[in-house]
Amino acid sequence: MAGGPPNRPAGARISRSAGFVVSVLVVTALIVLPTAVAAGLLTACSAGFAAVMIRAVRTGRSAGPHLRALVLAGGILLTALAAAASAVASVVAPDVLVAGGVPLPAEIPLVTLFFVTGCYLPAILRPHQRRDQLTRLRVGLDTLGVTASLIFPPWLLLSSGAERRGASTTALFLGAAAAATVAVAGVHAIRQRAALQWCAAGAALSLIGMTALVIAMDYATRGNAAIAAVAAAAAVNVAAGLMWHGSTRILPDARPIPPAGSESSAGFPLLTLPMLGSALALAYHLVNGGRLNTVSIVLGTTAITAVAAREWVSAIALRRRADHLTDQGNRLRSLMFGSADVAMILDADFGVRWQSPASARQFGLSDQDVLGRPVSVLVHPDHADAVHDYLTAQLAGPPTGASLPVRLRDGFGRWRETEWTTNGADPAEPGQTLVVHVRDVSELRHLEQALRQATHLDQQTALANQAGLRRAAELIPDAGAMLVVELGGLTAIGDVHGPEMAEVVLAEAARRLRAGVSGADVPARIGETRFAVLTRCGAVRAHLLTSQLVTALTAPYTTAGTTAHLSAWAGLTDLATDIDETVRRAVLALRSVRAGPPGAVEWYDEQMEVRLLRRSTLEQDLPGAVSMIDLELTFQPIVDLAAERPVGVEALPSWRHPTLGPVPAGELLALAEDLGLLPQVAVWALHASCRLLATWRLQHESLWLALNVRPRALADPAFQVSLHTALELYRIPPDALVIEVAEPDLPVVEDLPALLGRLRAQGLRTALDNFGAGPTSLSRLRILPIDLLKIDRELFGPDSGASVMDVTVALGRRLGLEVIAHGLQSPADLDTVRTAGCRLGQGDLLGKPMPAERLEAYLDAHREARRRIT
Repeated sequence: MAGGPPNRPAGARISRSAGFVVSVLVVTALIVLPTAVAAGLLTACSAGFAAVMIRAVRTGRSAGPHLRALVLAGGILLTALAAAASAVASVVAPDVLVAGGVPLPAEIPLVTLFFVTGCYLPAILRPHQRRDQLTRLRVGLDTLGVTASLIFPPWLLLSSGAERRGASTTALFLGAAAAATVAVAGVHAIRQRAALQWCAAGAALSLIGMTALVIAMDYATRGNAAIAAVAAAAAVNVAAGLMWHGSTRILPDARPIPPAGSESSAGFPLLTLPMLGSALALAYHLVNGGRLNTVSIVLGTTAITAVAAREWVSAIALRRRADHLTDQGNRLRSLMFGSADVAMILDADFGVRWQSPASARQFGLSDQDVLGRPVSVLVHPDHADAVHDYLTAQLAGPPTGASLPVRLRDGFGRWRETEWTTNGADPAEPGQTLVVHVRDVSELRHLEQALRQATHLDQQTALANQAGLRRAAELIPDAGAMLVVELGGLTAIGDVHGPEMAEVVLAEAARRLRAGVSGADVPARIGETRFAVLTRCGAVRAHLLTSQLVTALTAPYTTAGTTAHLSAWAGLTDLATDIDETVRRAVLALRSVRAGPPGAVEWYDEQMEVRLLRRSTLEQDLPGAVSMIDLELTFQPIVDLAAERPVGVEALPSWRHPTLGPVPAGELLALAEDLGLLPQVAVWALHASCRLLATWRLQHESLWLALNVRPRALADPAFQVSLHTALELYRIPPDALVIEVAEPDLPVVEDLPALLGRLRAQGLRTALDNFGAGPTSLSRLRILPIDLLKIDRELFGPDSGASVMDVTVALGRRLGLEVIAHGLQSPADLDTVRTAGCRLGQGDLLGKPMPAERLEAYLDAHREARRRIT
């Protein structure tokens, strides 16, 4: 019904029913069963809390550290099992005595007490608490005092009888020391304080209950033993609940950690209750005619000494704290009086109660002009509402650290630019005052304005700088393209004619750049020799504009009777959403043509960035690969087309990059040459290929090897020495080694014909590779000292006529050159070169480049085929 009570969940009803049933069973057990048995079973009920703690850890619902919860649960389970076993022993074997005459029902919880202590101490003493020396001494004295105070009352009670039993004495001293240790650790905890206070209280109470259970079972015949056993059982269950709450329900370090020496436990009256209990027990004992033995006197003296020593240590710590606060106050006072900032204390109505002495120095405001007046009379009328809203928000809540620009009238009637911040209330009157700091920023504002005017211009050329270019891109959203021009030769002008001449040429280049663009375009200087133009032109007009600017910038510079020349390259890109990304793309386009001839202009495209990224990666990794000899050689056979057998091989150095994959020989050699690593690569390839050739010639005597060498490596004296060393070391006849030079590389070294002639004079053979891919004319072949001519596929491919191949082969024969058709890819290519009379061929059709192992198998297969034919 709508007006009836809400339906309770089924789980809640079951939980209440189960609790009621457990309560009835506990009361029935206390009434029906013997007291010792009922107390043991009641203590065993604490295992339920342990089960809940273990389940919380397994399901991930434990708020605290899982290890602590498991260790505490283990201690609770040990306590429950020991109590249950003691209850069973009190029924089954009540008169059985173990070693030392200890009753079995008392021996079981006594032994378990050691294990429970071993569980509780590590769980409560972790994590390690950061304390200073005085705090550590105070913790030790608290532990000693609490231990003595916990032992003293039971000792008076136990020593009053005629018989003193060892089990009770051992349990009393062990349990009191362990309980005092965990209790003091919880009170003085700094890290995970909230959780440890609950867990420590539960552990201490559990240890006290366990000790009381041992004593009750040891003195089972005394009248109060039953009451002590029941009280111990109740204490253990309450302790289990406290440890369950502290280990699974409380978040560790949920509160801020106080600094060492300032924690709230520093003045906690920890010894008050134990000392009061000891005093009452002593008075009761003396009134009933009891006497004090030696142990009682020692325990009392220890407790009193610990209290006195603790108070003495606390006084020292308090005095040091007071001295520290006094020193900090003196420092704060000196900073306040010497500070350039002005501090004001405002009341709840924002009237000025106090101002720092800096107010008179900074603003000429005397106390008579300020104190007792509302702060609104000091600020500009336009800022009055903003100041009122700002101060109201700061007074209502915690300080946010936000600042407010305010125009303040100084003592001379001038308006000053200031910045106001607050850091909360005056500690003497929290909630009713507000501390305001006023900083004079007038000069800073003037400097910012001056810098804002100069920060967008390049001081040397008066063009926009990078910041100005970025600002211009924001103001010109419809710009079409970005071009970046780099000048070459400016450093040489400075070296030859002096830095003054270089500055004049740079200024003239900036003038030409400014004159070459329209008024809507923005020229800028973005580097030492790099300029940029943000233009509204489209792609075609931007390219035309770039070419005009490159032409203007490379025209001669005449000044003071001296003529200087600059070279220029340019990169272009469409305008992207981000100006920095636009400049980066234009620079990438510039970089792609920077290695080419001056005057080149290039547009950016994505493939260009991929190529440049690949190039940069290879440049970074190749030196390491060369030093670690992480290169490899592949070999491509050169075949006698008539006999269809291999007569030679070409060695091709390559590199398998770990991320970019194979790097072919042409790219590898060009990269090594640019990085200055070509001599090392050439020498390595020479020795590695000659070593393999010497092995192969043992089975294939007429086999020869061709090695492609760059002209710069060929001219290197170290390579020439390595060439003779390799021939002698591996005992290779000179005519078995062919040194190839690619036709496009002929203009690189002027005396290349002389170098090739010197090699031929030494018995080596030379070859011209890629003939037909470069500008070498047929007539030049007469003066080149070469033995083999490798014809590029452009002369016999599908796009070339067979007559060109015929003429080339015929000319080679007249000059005494052995012609090799390089790049055979299809049967049509093979028919063309055979028809022209070419004897040797090389290409993927006859055999792709392969590692040395596969080449050996290739050569062996052809040798076996020839044997079968013969």
